[in-house]
Amino acid sequence: MVAERQPRSDAASAVVISPEAIRTVPATNAWDLIRQTAGVEVHQQGQGPGFASDAVIRGFTSDHSADVALMIDGVPANHPVNGHAEGYADWNEILPEAVSAIRVLKGPVSPWIGNFAMGGEIEVQSLPLISGTRWSLRAGSYGDARVSLLSGGVGEHGGYVLGGDLQREDGWRPHSNAQTTHLMGSRNWVTGDGTRFSANATAYGAHWDSPGFVSLEDFERGDIRRAVDPTDGGRSGVATVRGTLARDLGEGSVESMLYARGRDWHLFLNIPPEGGIGEGATSQTEERDRRADAGGFTRYMRGLGRLHVIVGADYRAVTAGYGRNFTTRRERDSVFTRLDAMQLSFGPAVEAHLDVSRRLSVGVGGRLDALHYRSAPSEGGTRVTHTDVIATPKLSALARLTDVLSAYAAFNGGFRASDGVVADPTLAPIREWASEIGIRVAMPRLEGSVALFRVDVRNEQTFDPVTLSSLSSGRSLRQGIEADGRMAIGAGIALFTHATFNHARYTDRSTVEGETLSGTPVFGVSREAVEGGVDFQRGAILGSIWVAHTGPFTPIGEPGVRTEPYQLLDGRVVLPLGRTWSVAAAVQNILDRSYQELRASRFVSPGQPRTLLVTLRRGG
Repeated sequence: MVAERQPRSDAASAVVISPEAIRTVPATNAWDLIRQTAGVEVHQQGQGPGFASDAVIRGFTSDHSADVALMIDGVPANHPVNGHAEGYADWNEILPEAVSAIRVLKGPVSPWIGNFAMGGEIEVQSLPLISGTRWSLRAGSYGDARVSLLSGGVGEHGGYVLGGDLQREDGWRPHSNAQTTHLMGSRNWVTGDGTRFSANATAYGAHWDSPGFVSLEDFERGDIRRAVDPTDGGRSGVATVRGTLARDLGEGSVESMLYARGRDWHLFLNIPPEGGIGEGATSQTEERDRRADAGGFTRYMRGLGRLHVIVGADYRAVTAGYGRNFTTRRERDSVFTRLDAMQLSFGPAVEAHLDVSRRLSVGVGGRLDALHYRSAPSEGGTRVTHTDVIATPKLSALARLTDVLSAYAAFNGGFRASDGVVADPTLAPIREWASEIGIRVAMPRLEGSVALFRVDVRNEQTFDPVTLSSLSSGRSLRQGIEADGRMAIGAGIALFTHATFNHARYTDRSTVEGETLSGTPVFGVSREAVEGGVDFQRGAILGSIWVAHTGPFTPIGEPGVRTEPYQLLDGRVVLPLGRTWSVAAAVQNILDRSYQELRASRFVSPGQPRTLLVTLRRGG
């Protein structure tokens, strides 16, 4: 189901996923949920639920979603000082049934997000309160089975929510079994003067086997239903506690949040050469990342007539221990690296919106990020420290041309820390300057938007396979057009589409061997991603059918090569079974199309074949 548009006063491309869409879309995981409802291009790694997938927004390939900032109830999920991928973000931490809303912002538009929001930001909000009990039971192809439960109560001064789920799957390739679980609990209080408190605790765990990446030659022969190494796999666990306070203060209001979390991630995998630290070895590698972080934010909001101002700051402290070893069937052959790293960050920000007139609003804001790093070998050695200070402006304007038509423009700075800062904190951050102009229309039977965007990126990274180090020296330009639309064509029938057309090129970049990449396509960026289909509703029966087209892209490590485009046909239907019961059925890749989900250096992660999901729900 296409995400419903919500009225917005800021000048930004955004999609808000409604609670109805979240409840009614049968999805295998959080990545699939956002792909189906917000039209975000997602490529799943296919190596187990703890191996974070890739989200692509506006020409950022976002390896392991490192270029998309994920916030879960205000808690940042991206990993600083991560040896596998700086900004690594596992969306599987999200418990879909506990989500009340998801907002997708395209581009680095928010002054309340600093690091990692190169392509955009995804904000996930959990249900603050529910009354009664909801549960769901899902079964599907390839041994997929899942059960979830939410229960809560509401009183005069607040309420609580408790929930969790269990999922297991065999996978469509051999040696791809997986088990995951979520637990959550929250308590909310409201005092007599309107002050609001909340306390929340969540936990997520996963254990999986990995079938591995296959060679391009094996994929073209159709030899994909075998495991590369029967000992590949891993496990992951994370726990988070969070508390919030919101209250009126003088003529304004203040909101503050504090959190603490810990994570342990352990992986064994034969990784093809993709340009990361130690990747491309001819044997299995073991990776272990153990981390703890704490932080929060404080913001003060006040309206001054036509002017609305928010000032505040984010703060975060992260410690991480990272190790990579060469292994054979999980037996260690040698140690590649073991590092202890830390990042301290502080980001004051301001955001102001002025209604110049009934028809014109302008926004001015900015952010100053201070990032302090410390890194040293775990067994002792030279300790390296470094501090980066980065300023990013946020400017926008929104003109309401008529009651149904508006135009907007925006200019924003953004950045993310470079891969490899866990070992070399002096690597320069990747910087971007993003601009866009667009129009929106909102009518009873038609709503949509069209935007032109341009993103200049500096300090693109080049990896040296000899020294196993990164250089921050390249530049690229990503520009294109993006469109979203929805049109009612009859009673209970509507057409919808999401489309992004990219022209992403390196403007100044060379390999370590001296080969120029200037003018060549940015690795991994599809030329276009287009989705279109039909939503229908008759009474309480809902359904959709749609086609998703992914255009050609140049794989990492294969300059001059363009992959074949592919199209996937999906469908779903939701049927009521009385007042509180419903059943949802979905078929993904209806035509059972064979395609390359990901590809790098002539290695492929094959796309999932035709899959059936059936979910029975009660409550909610």
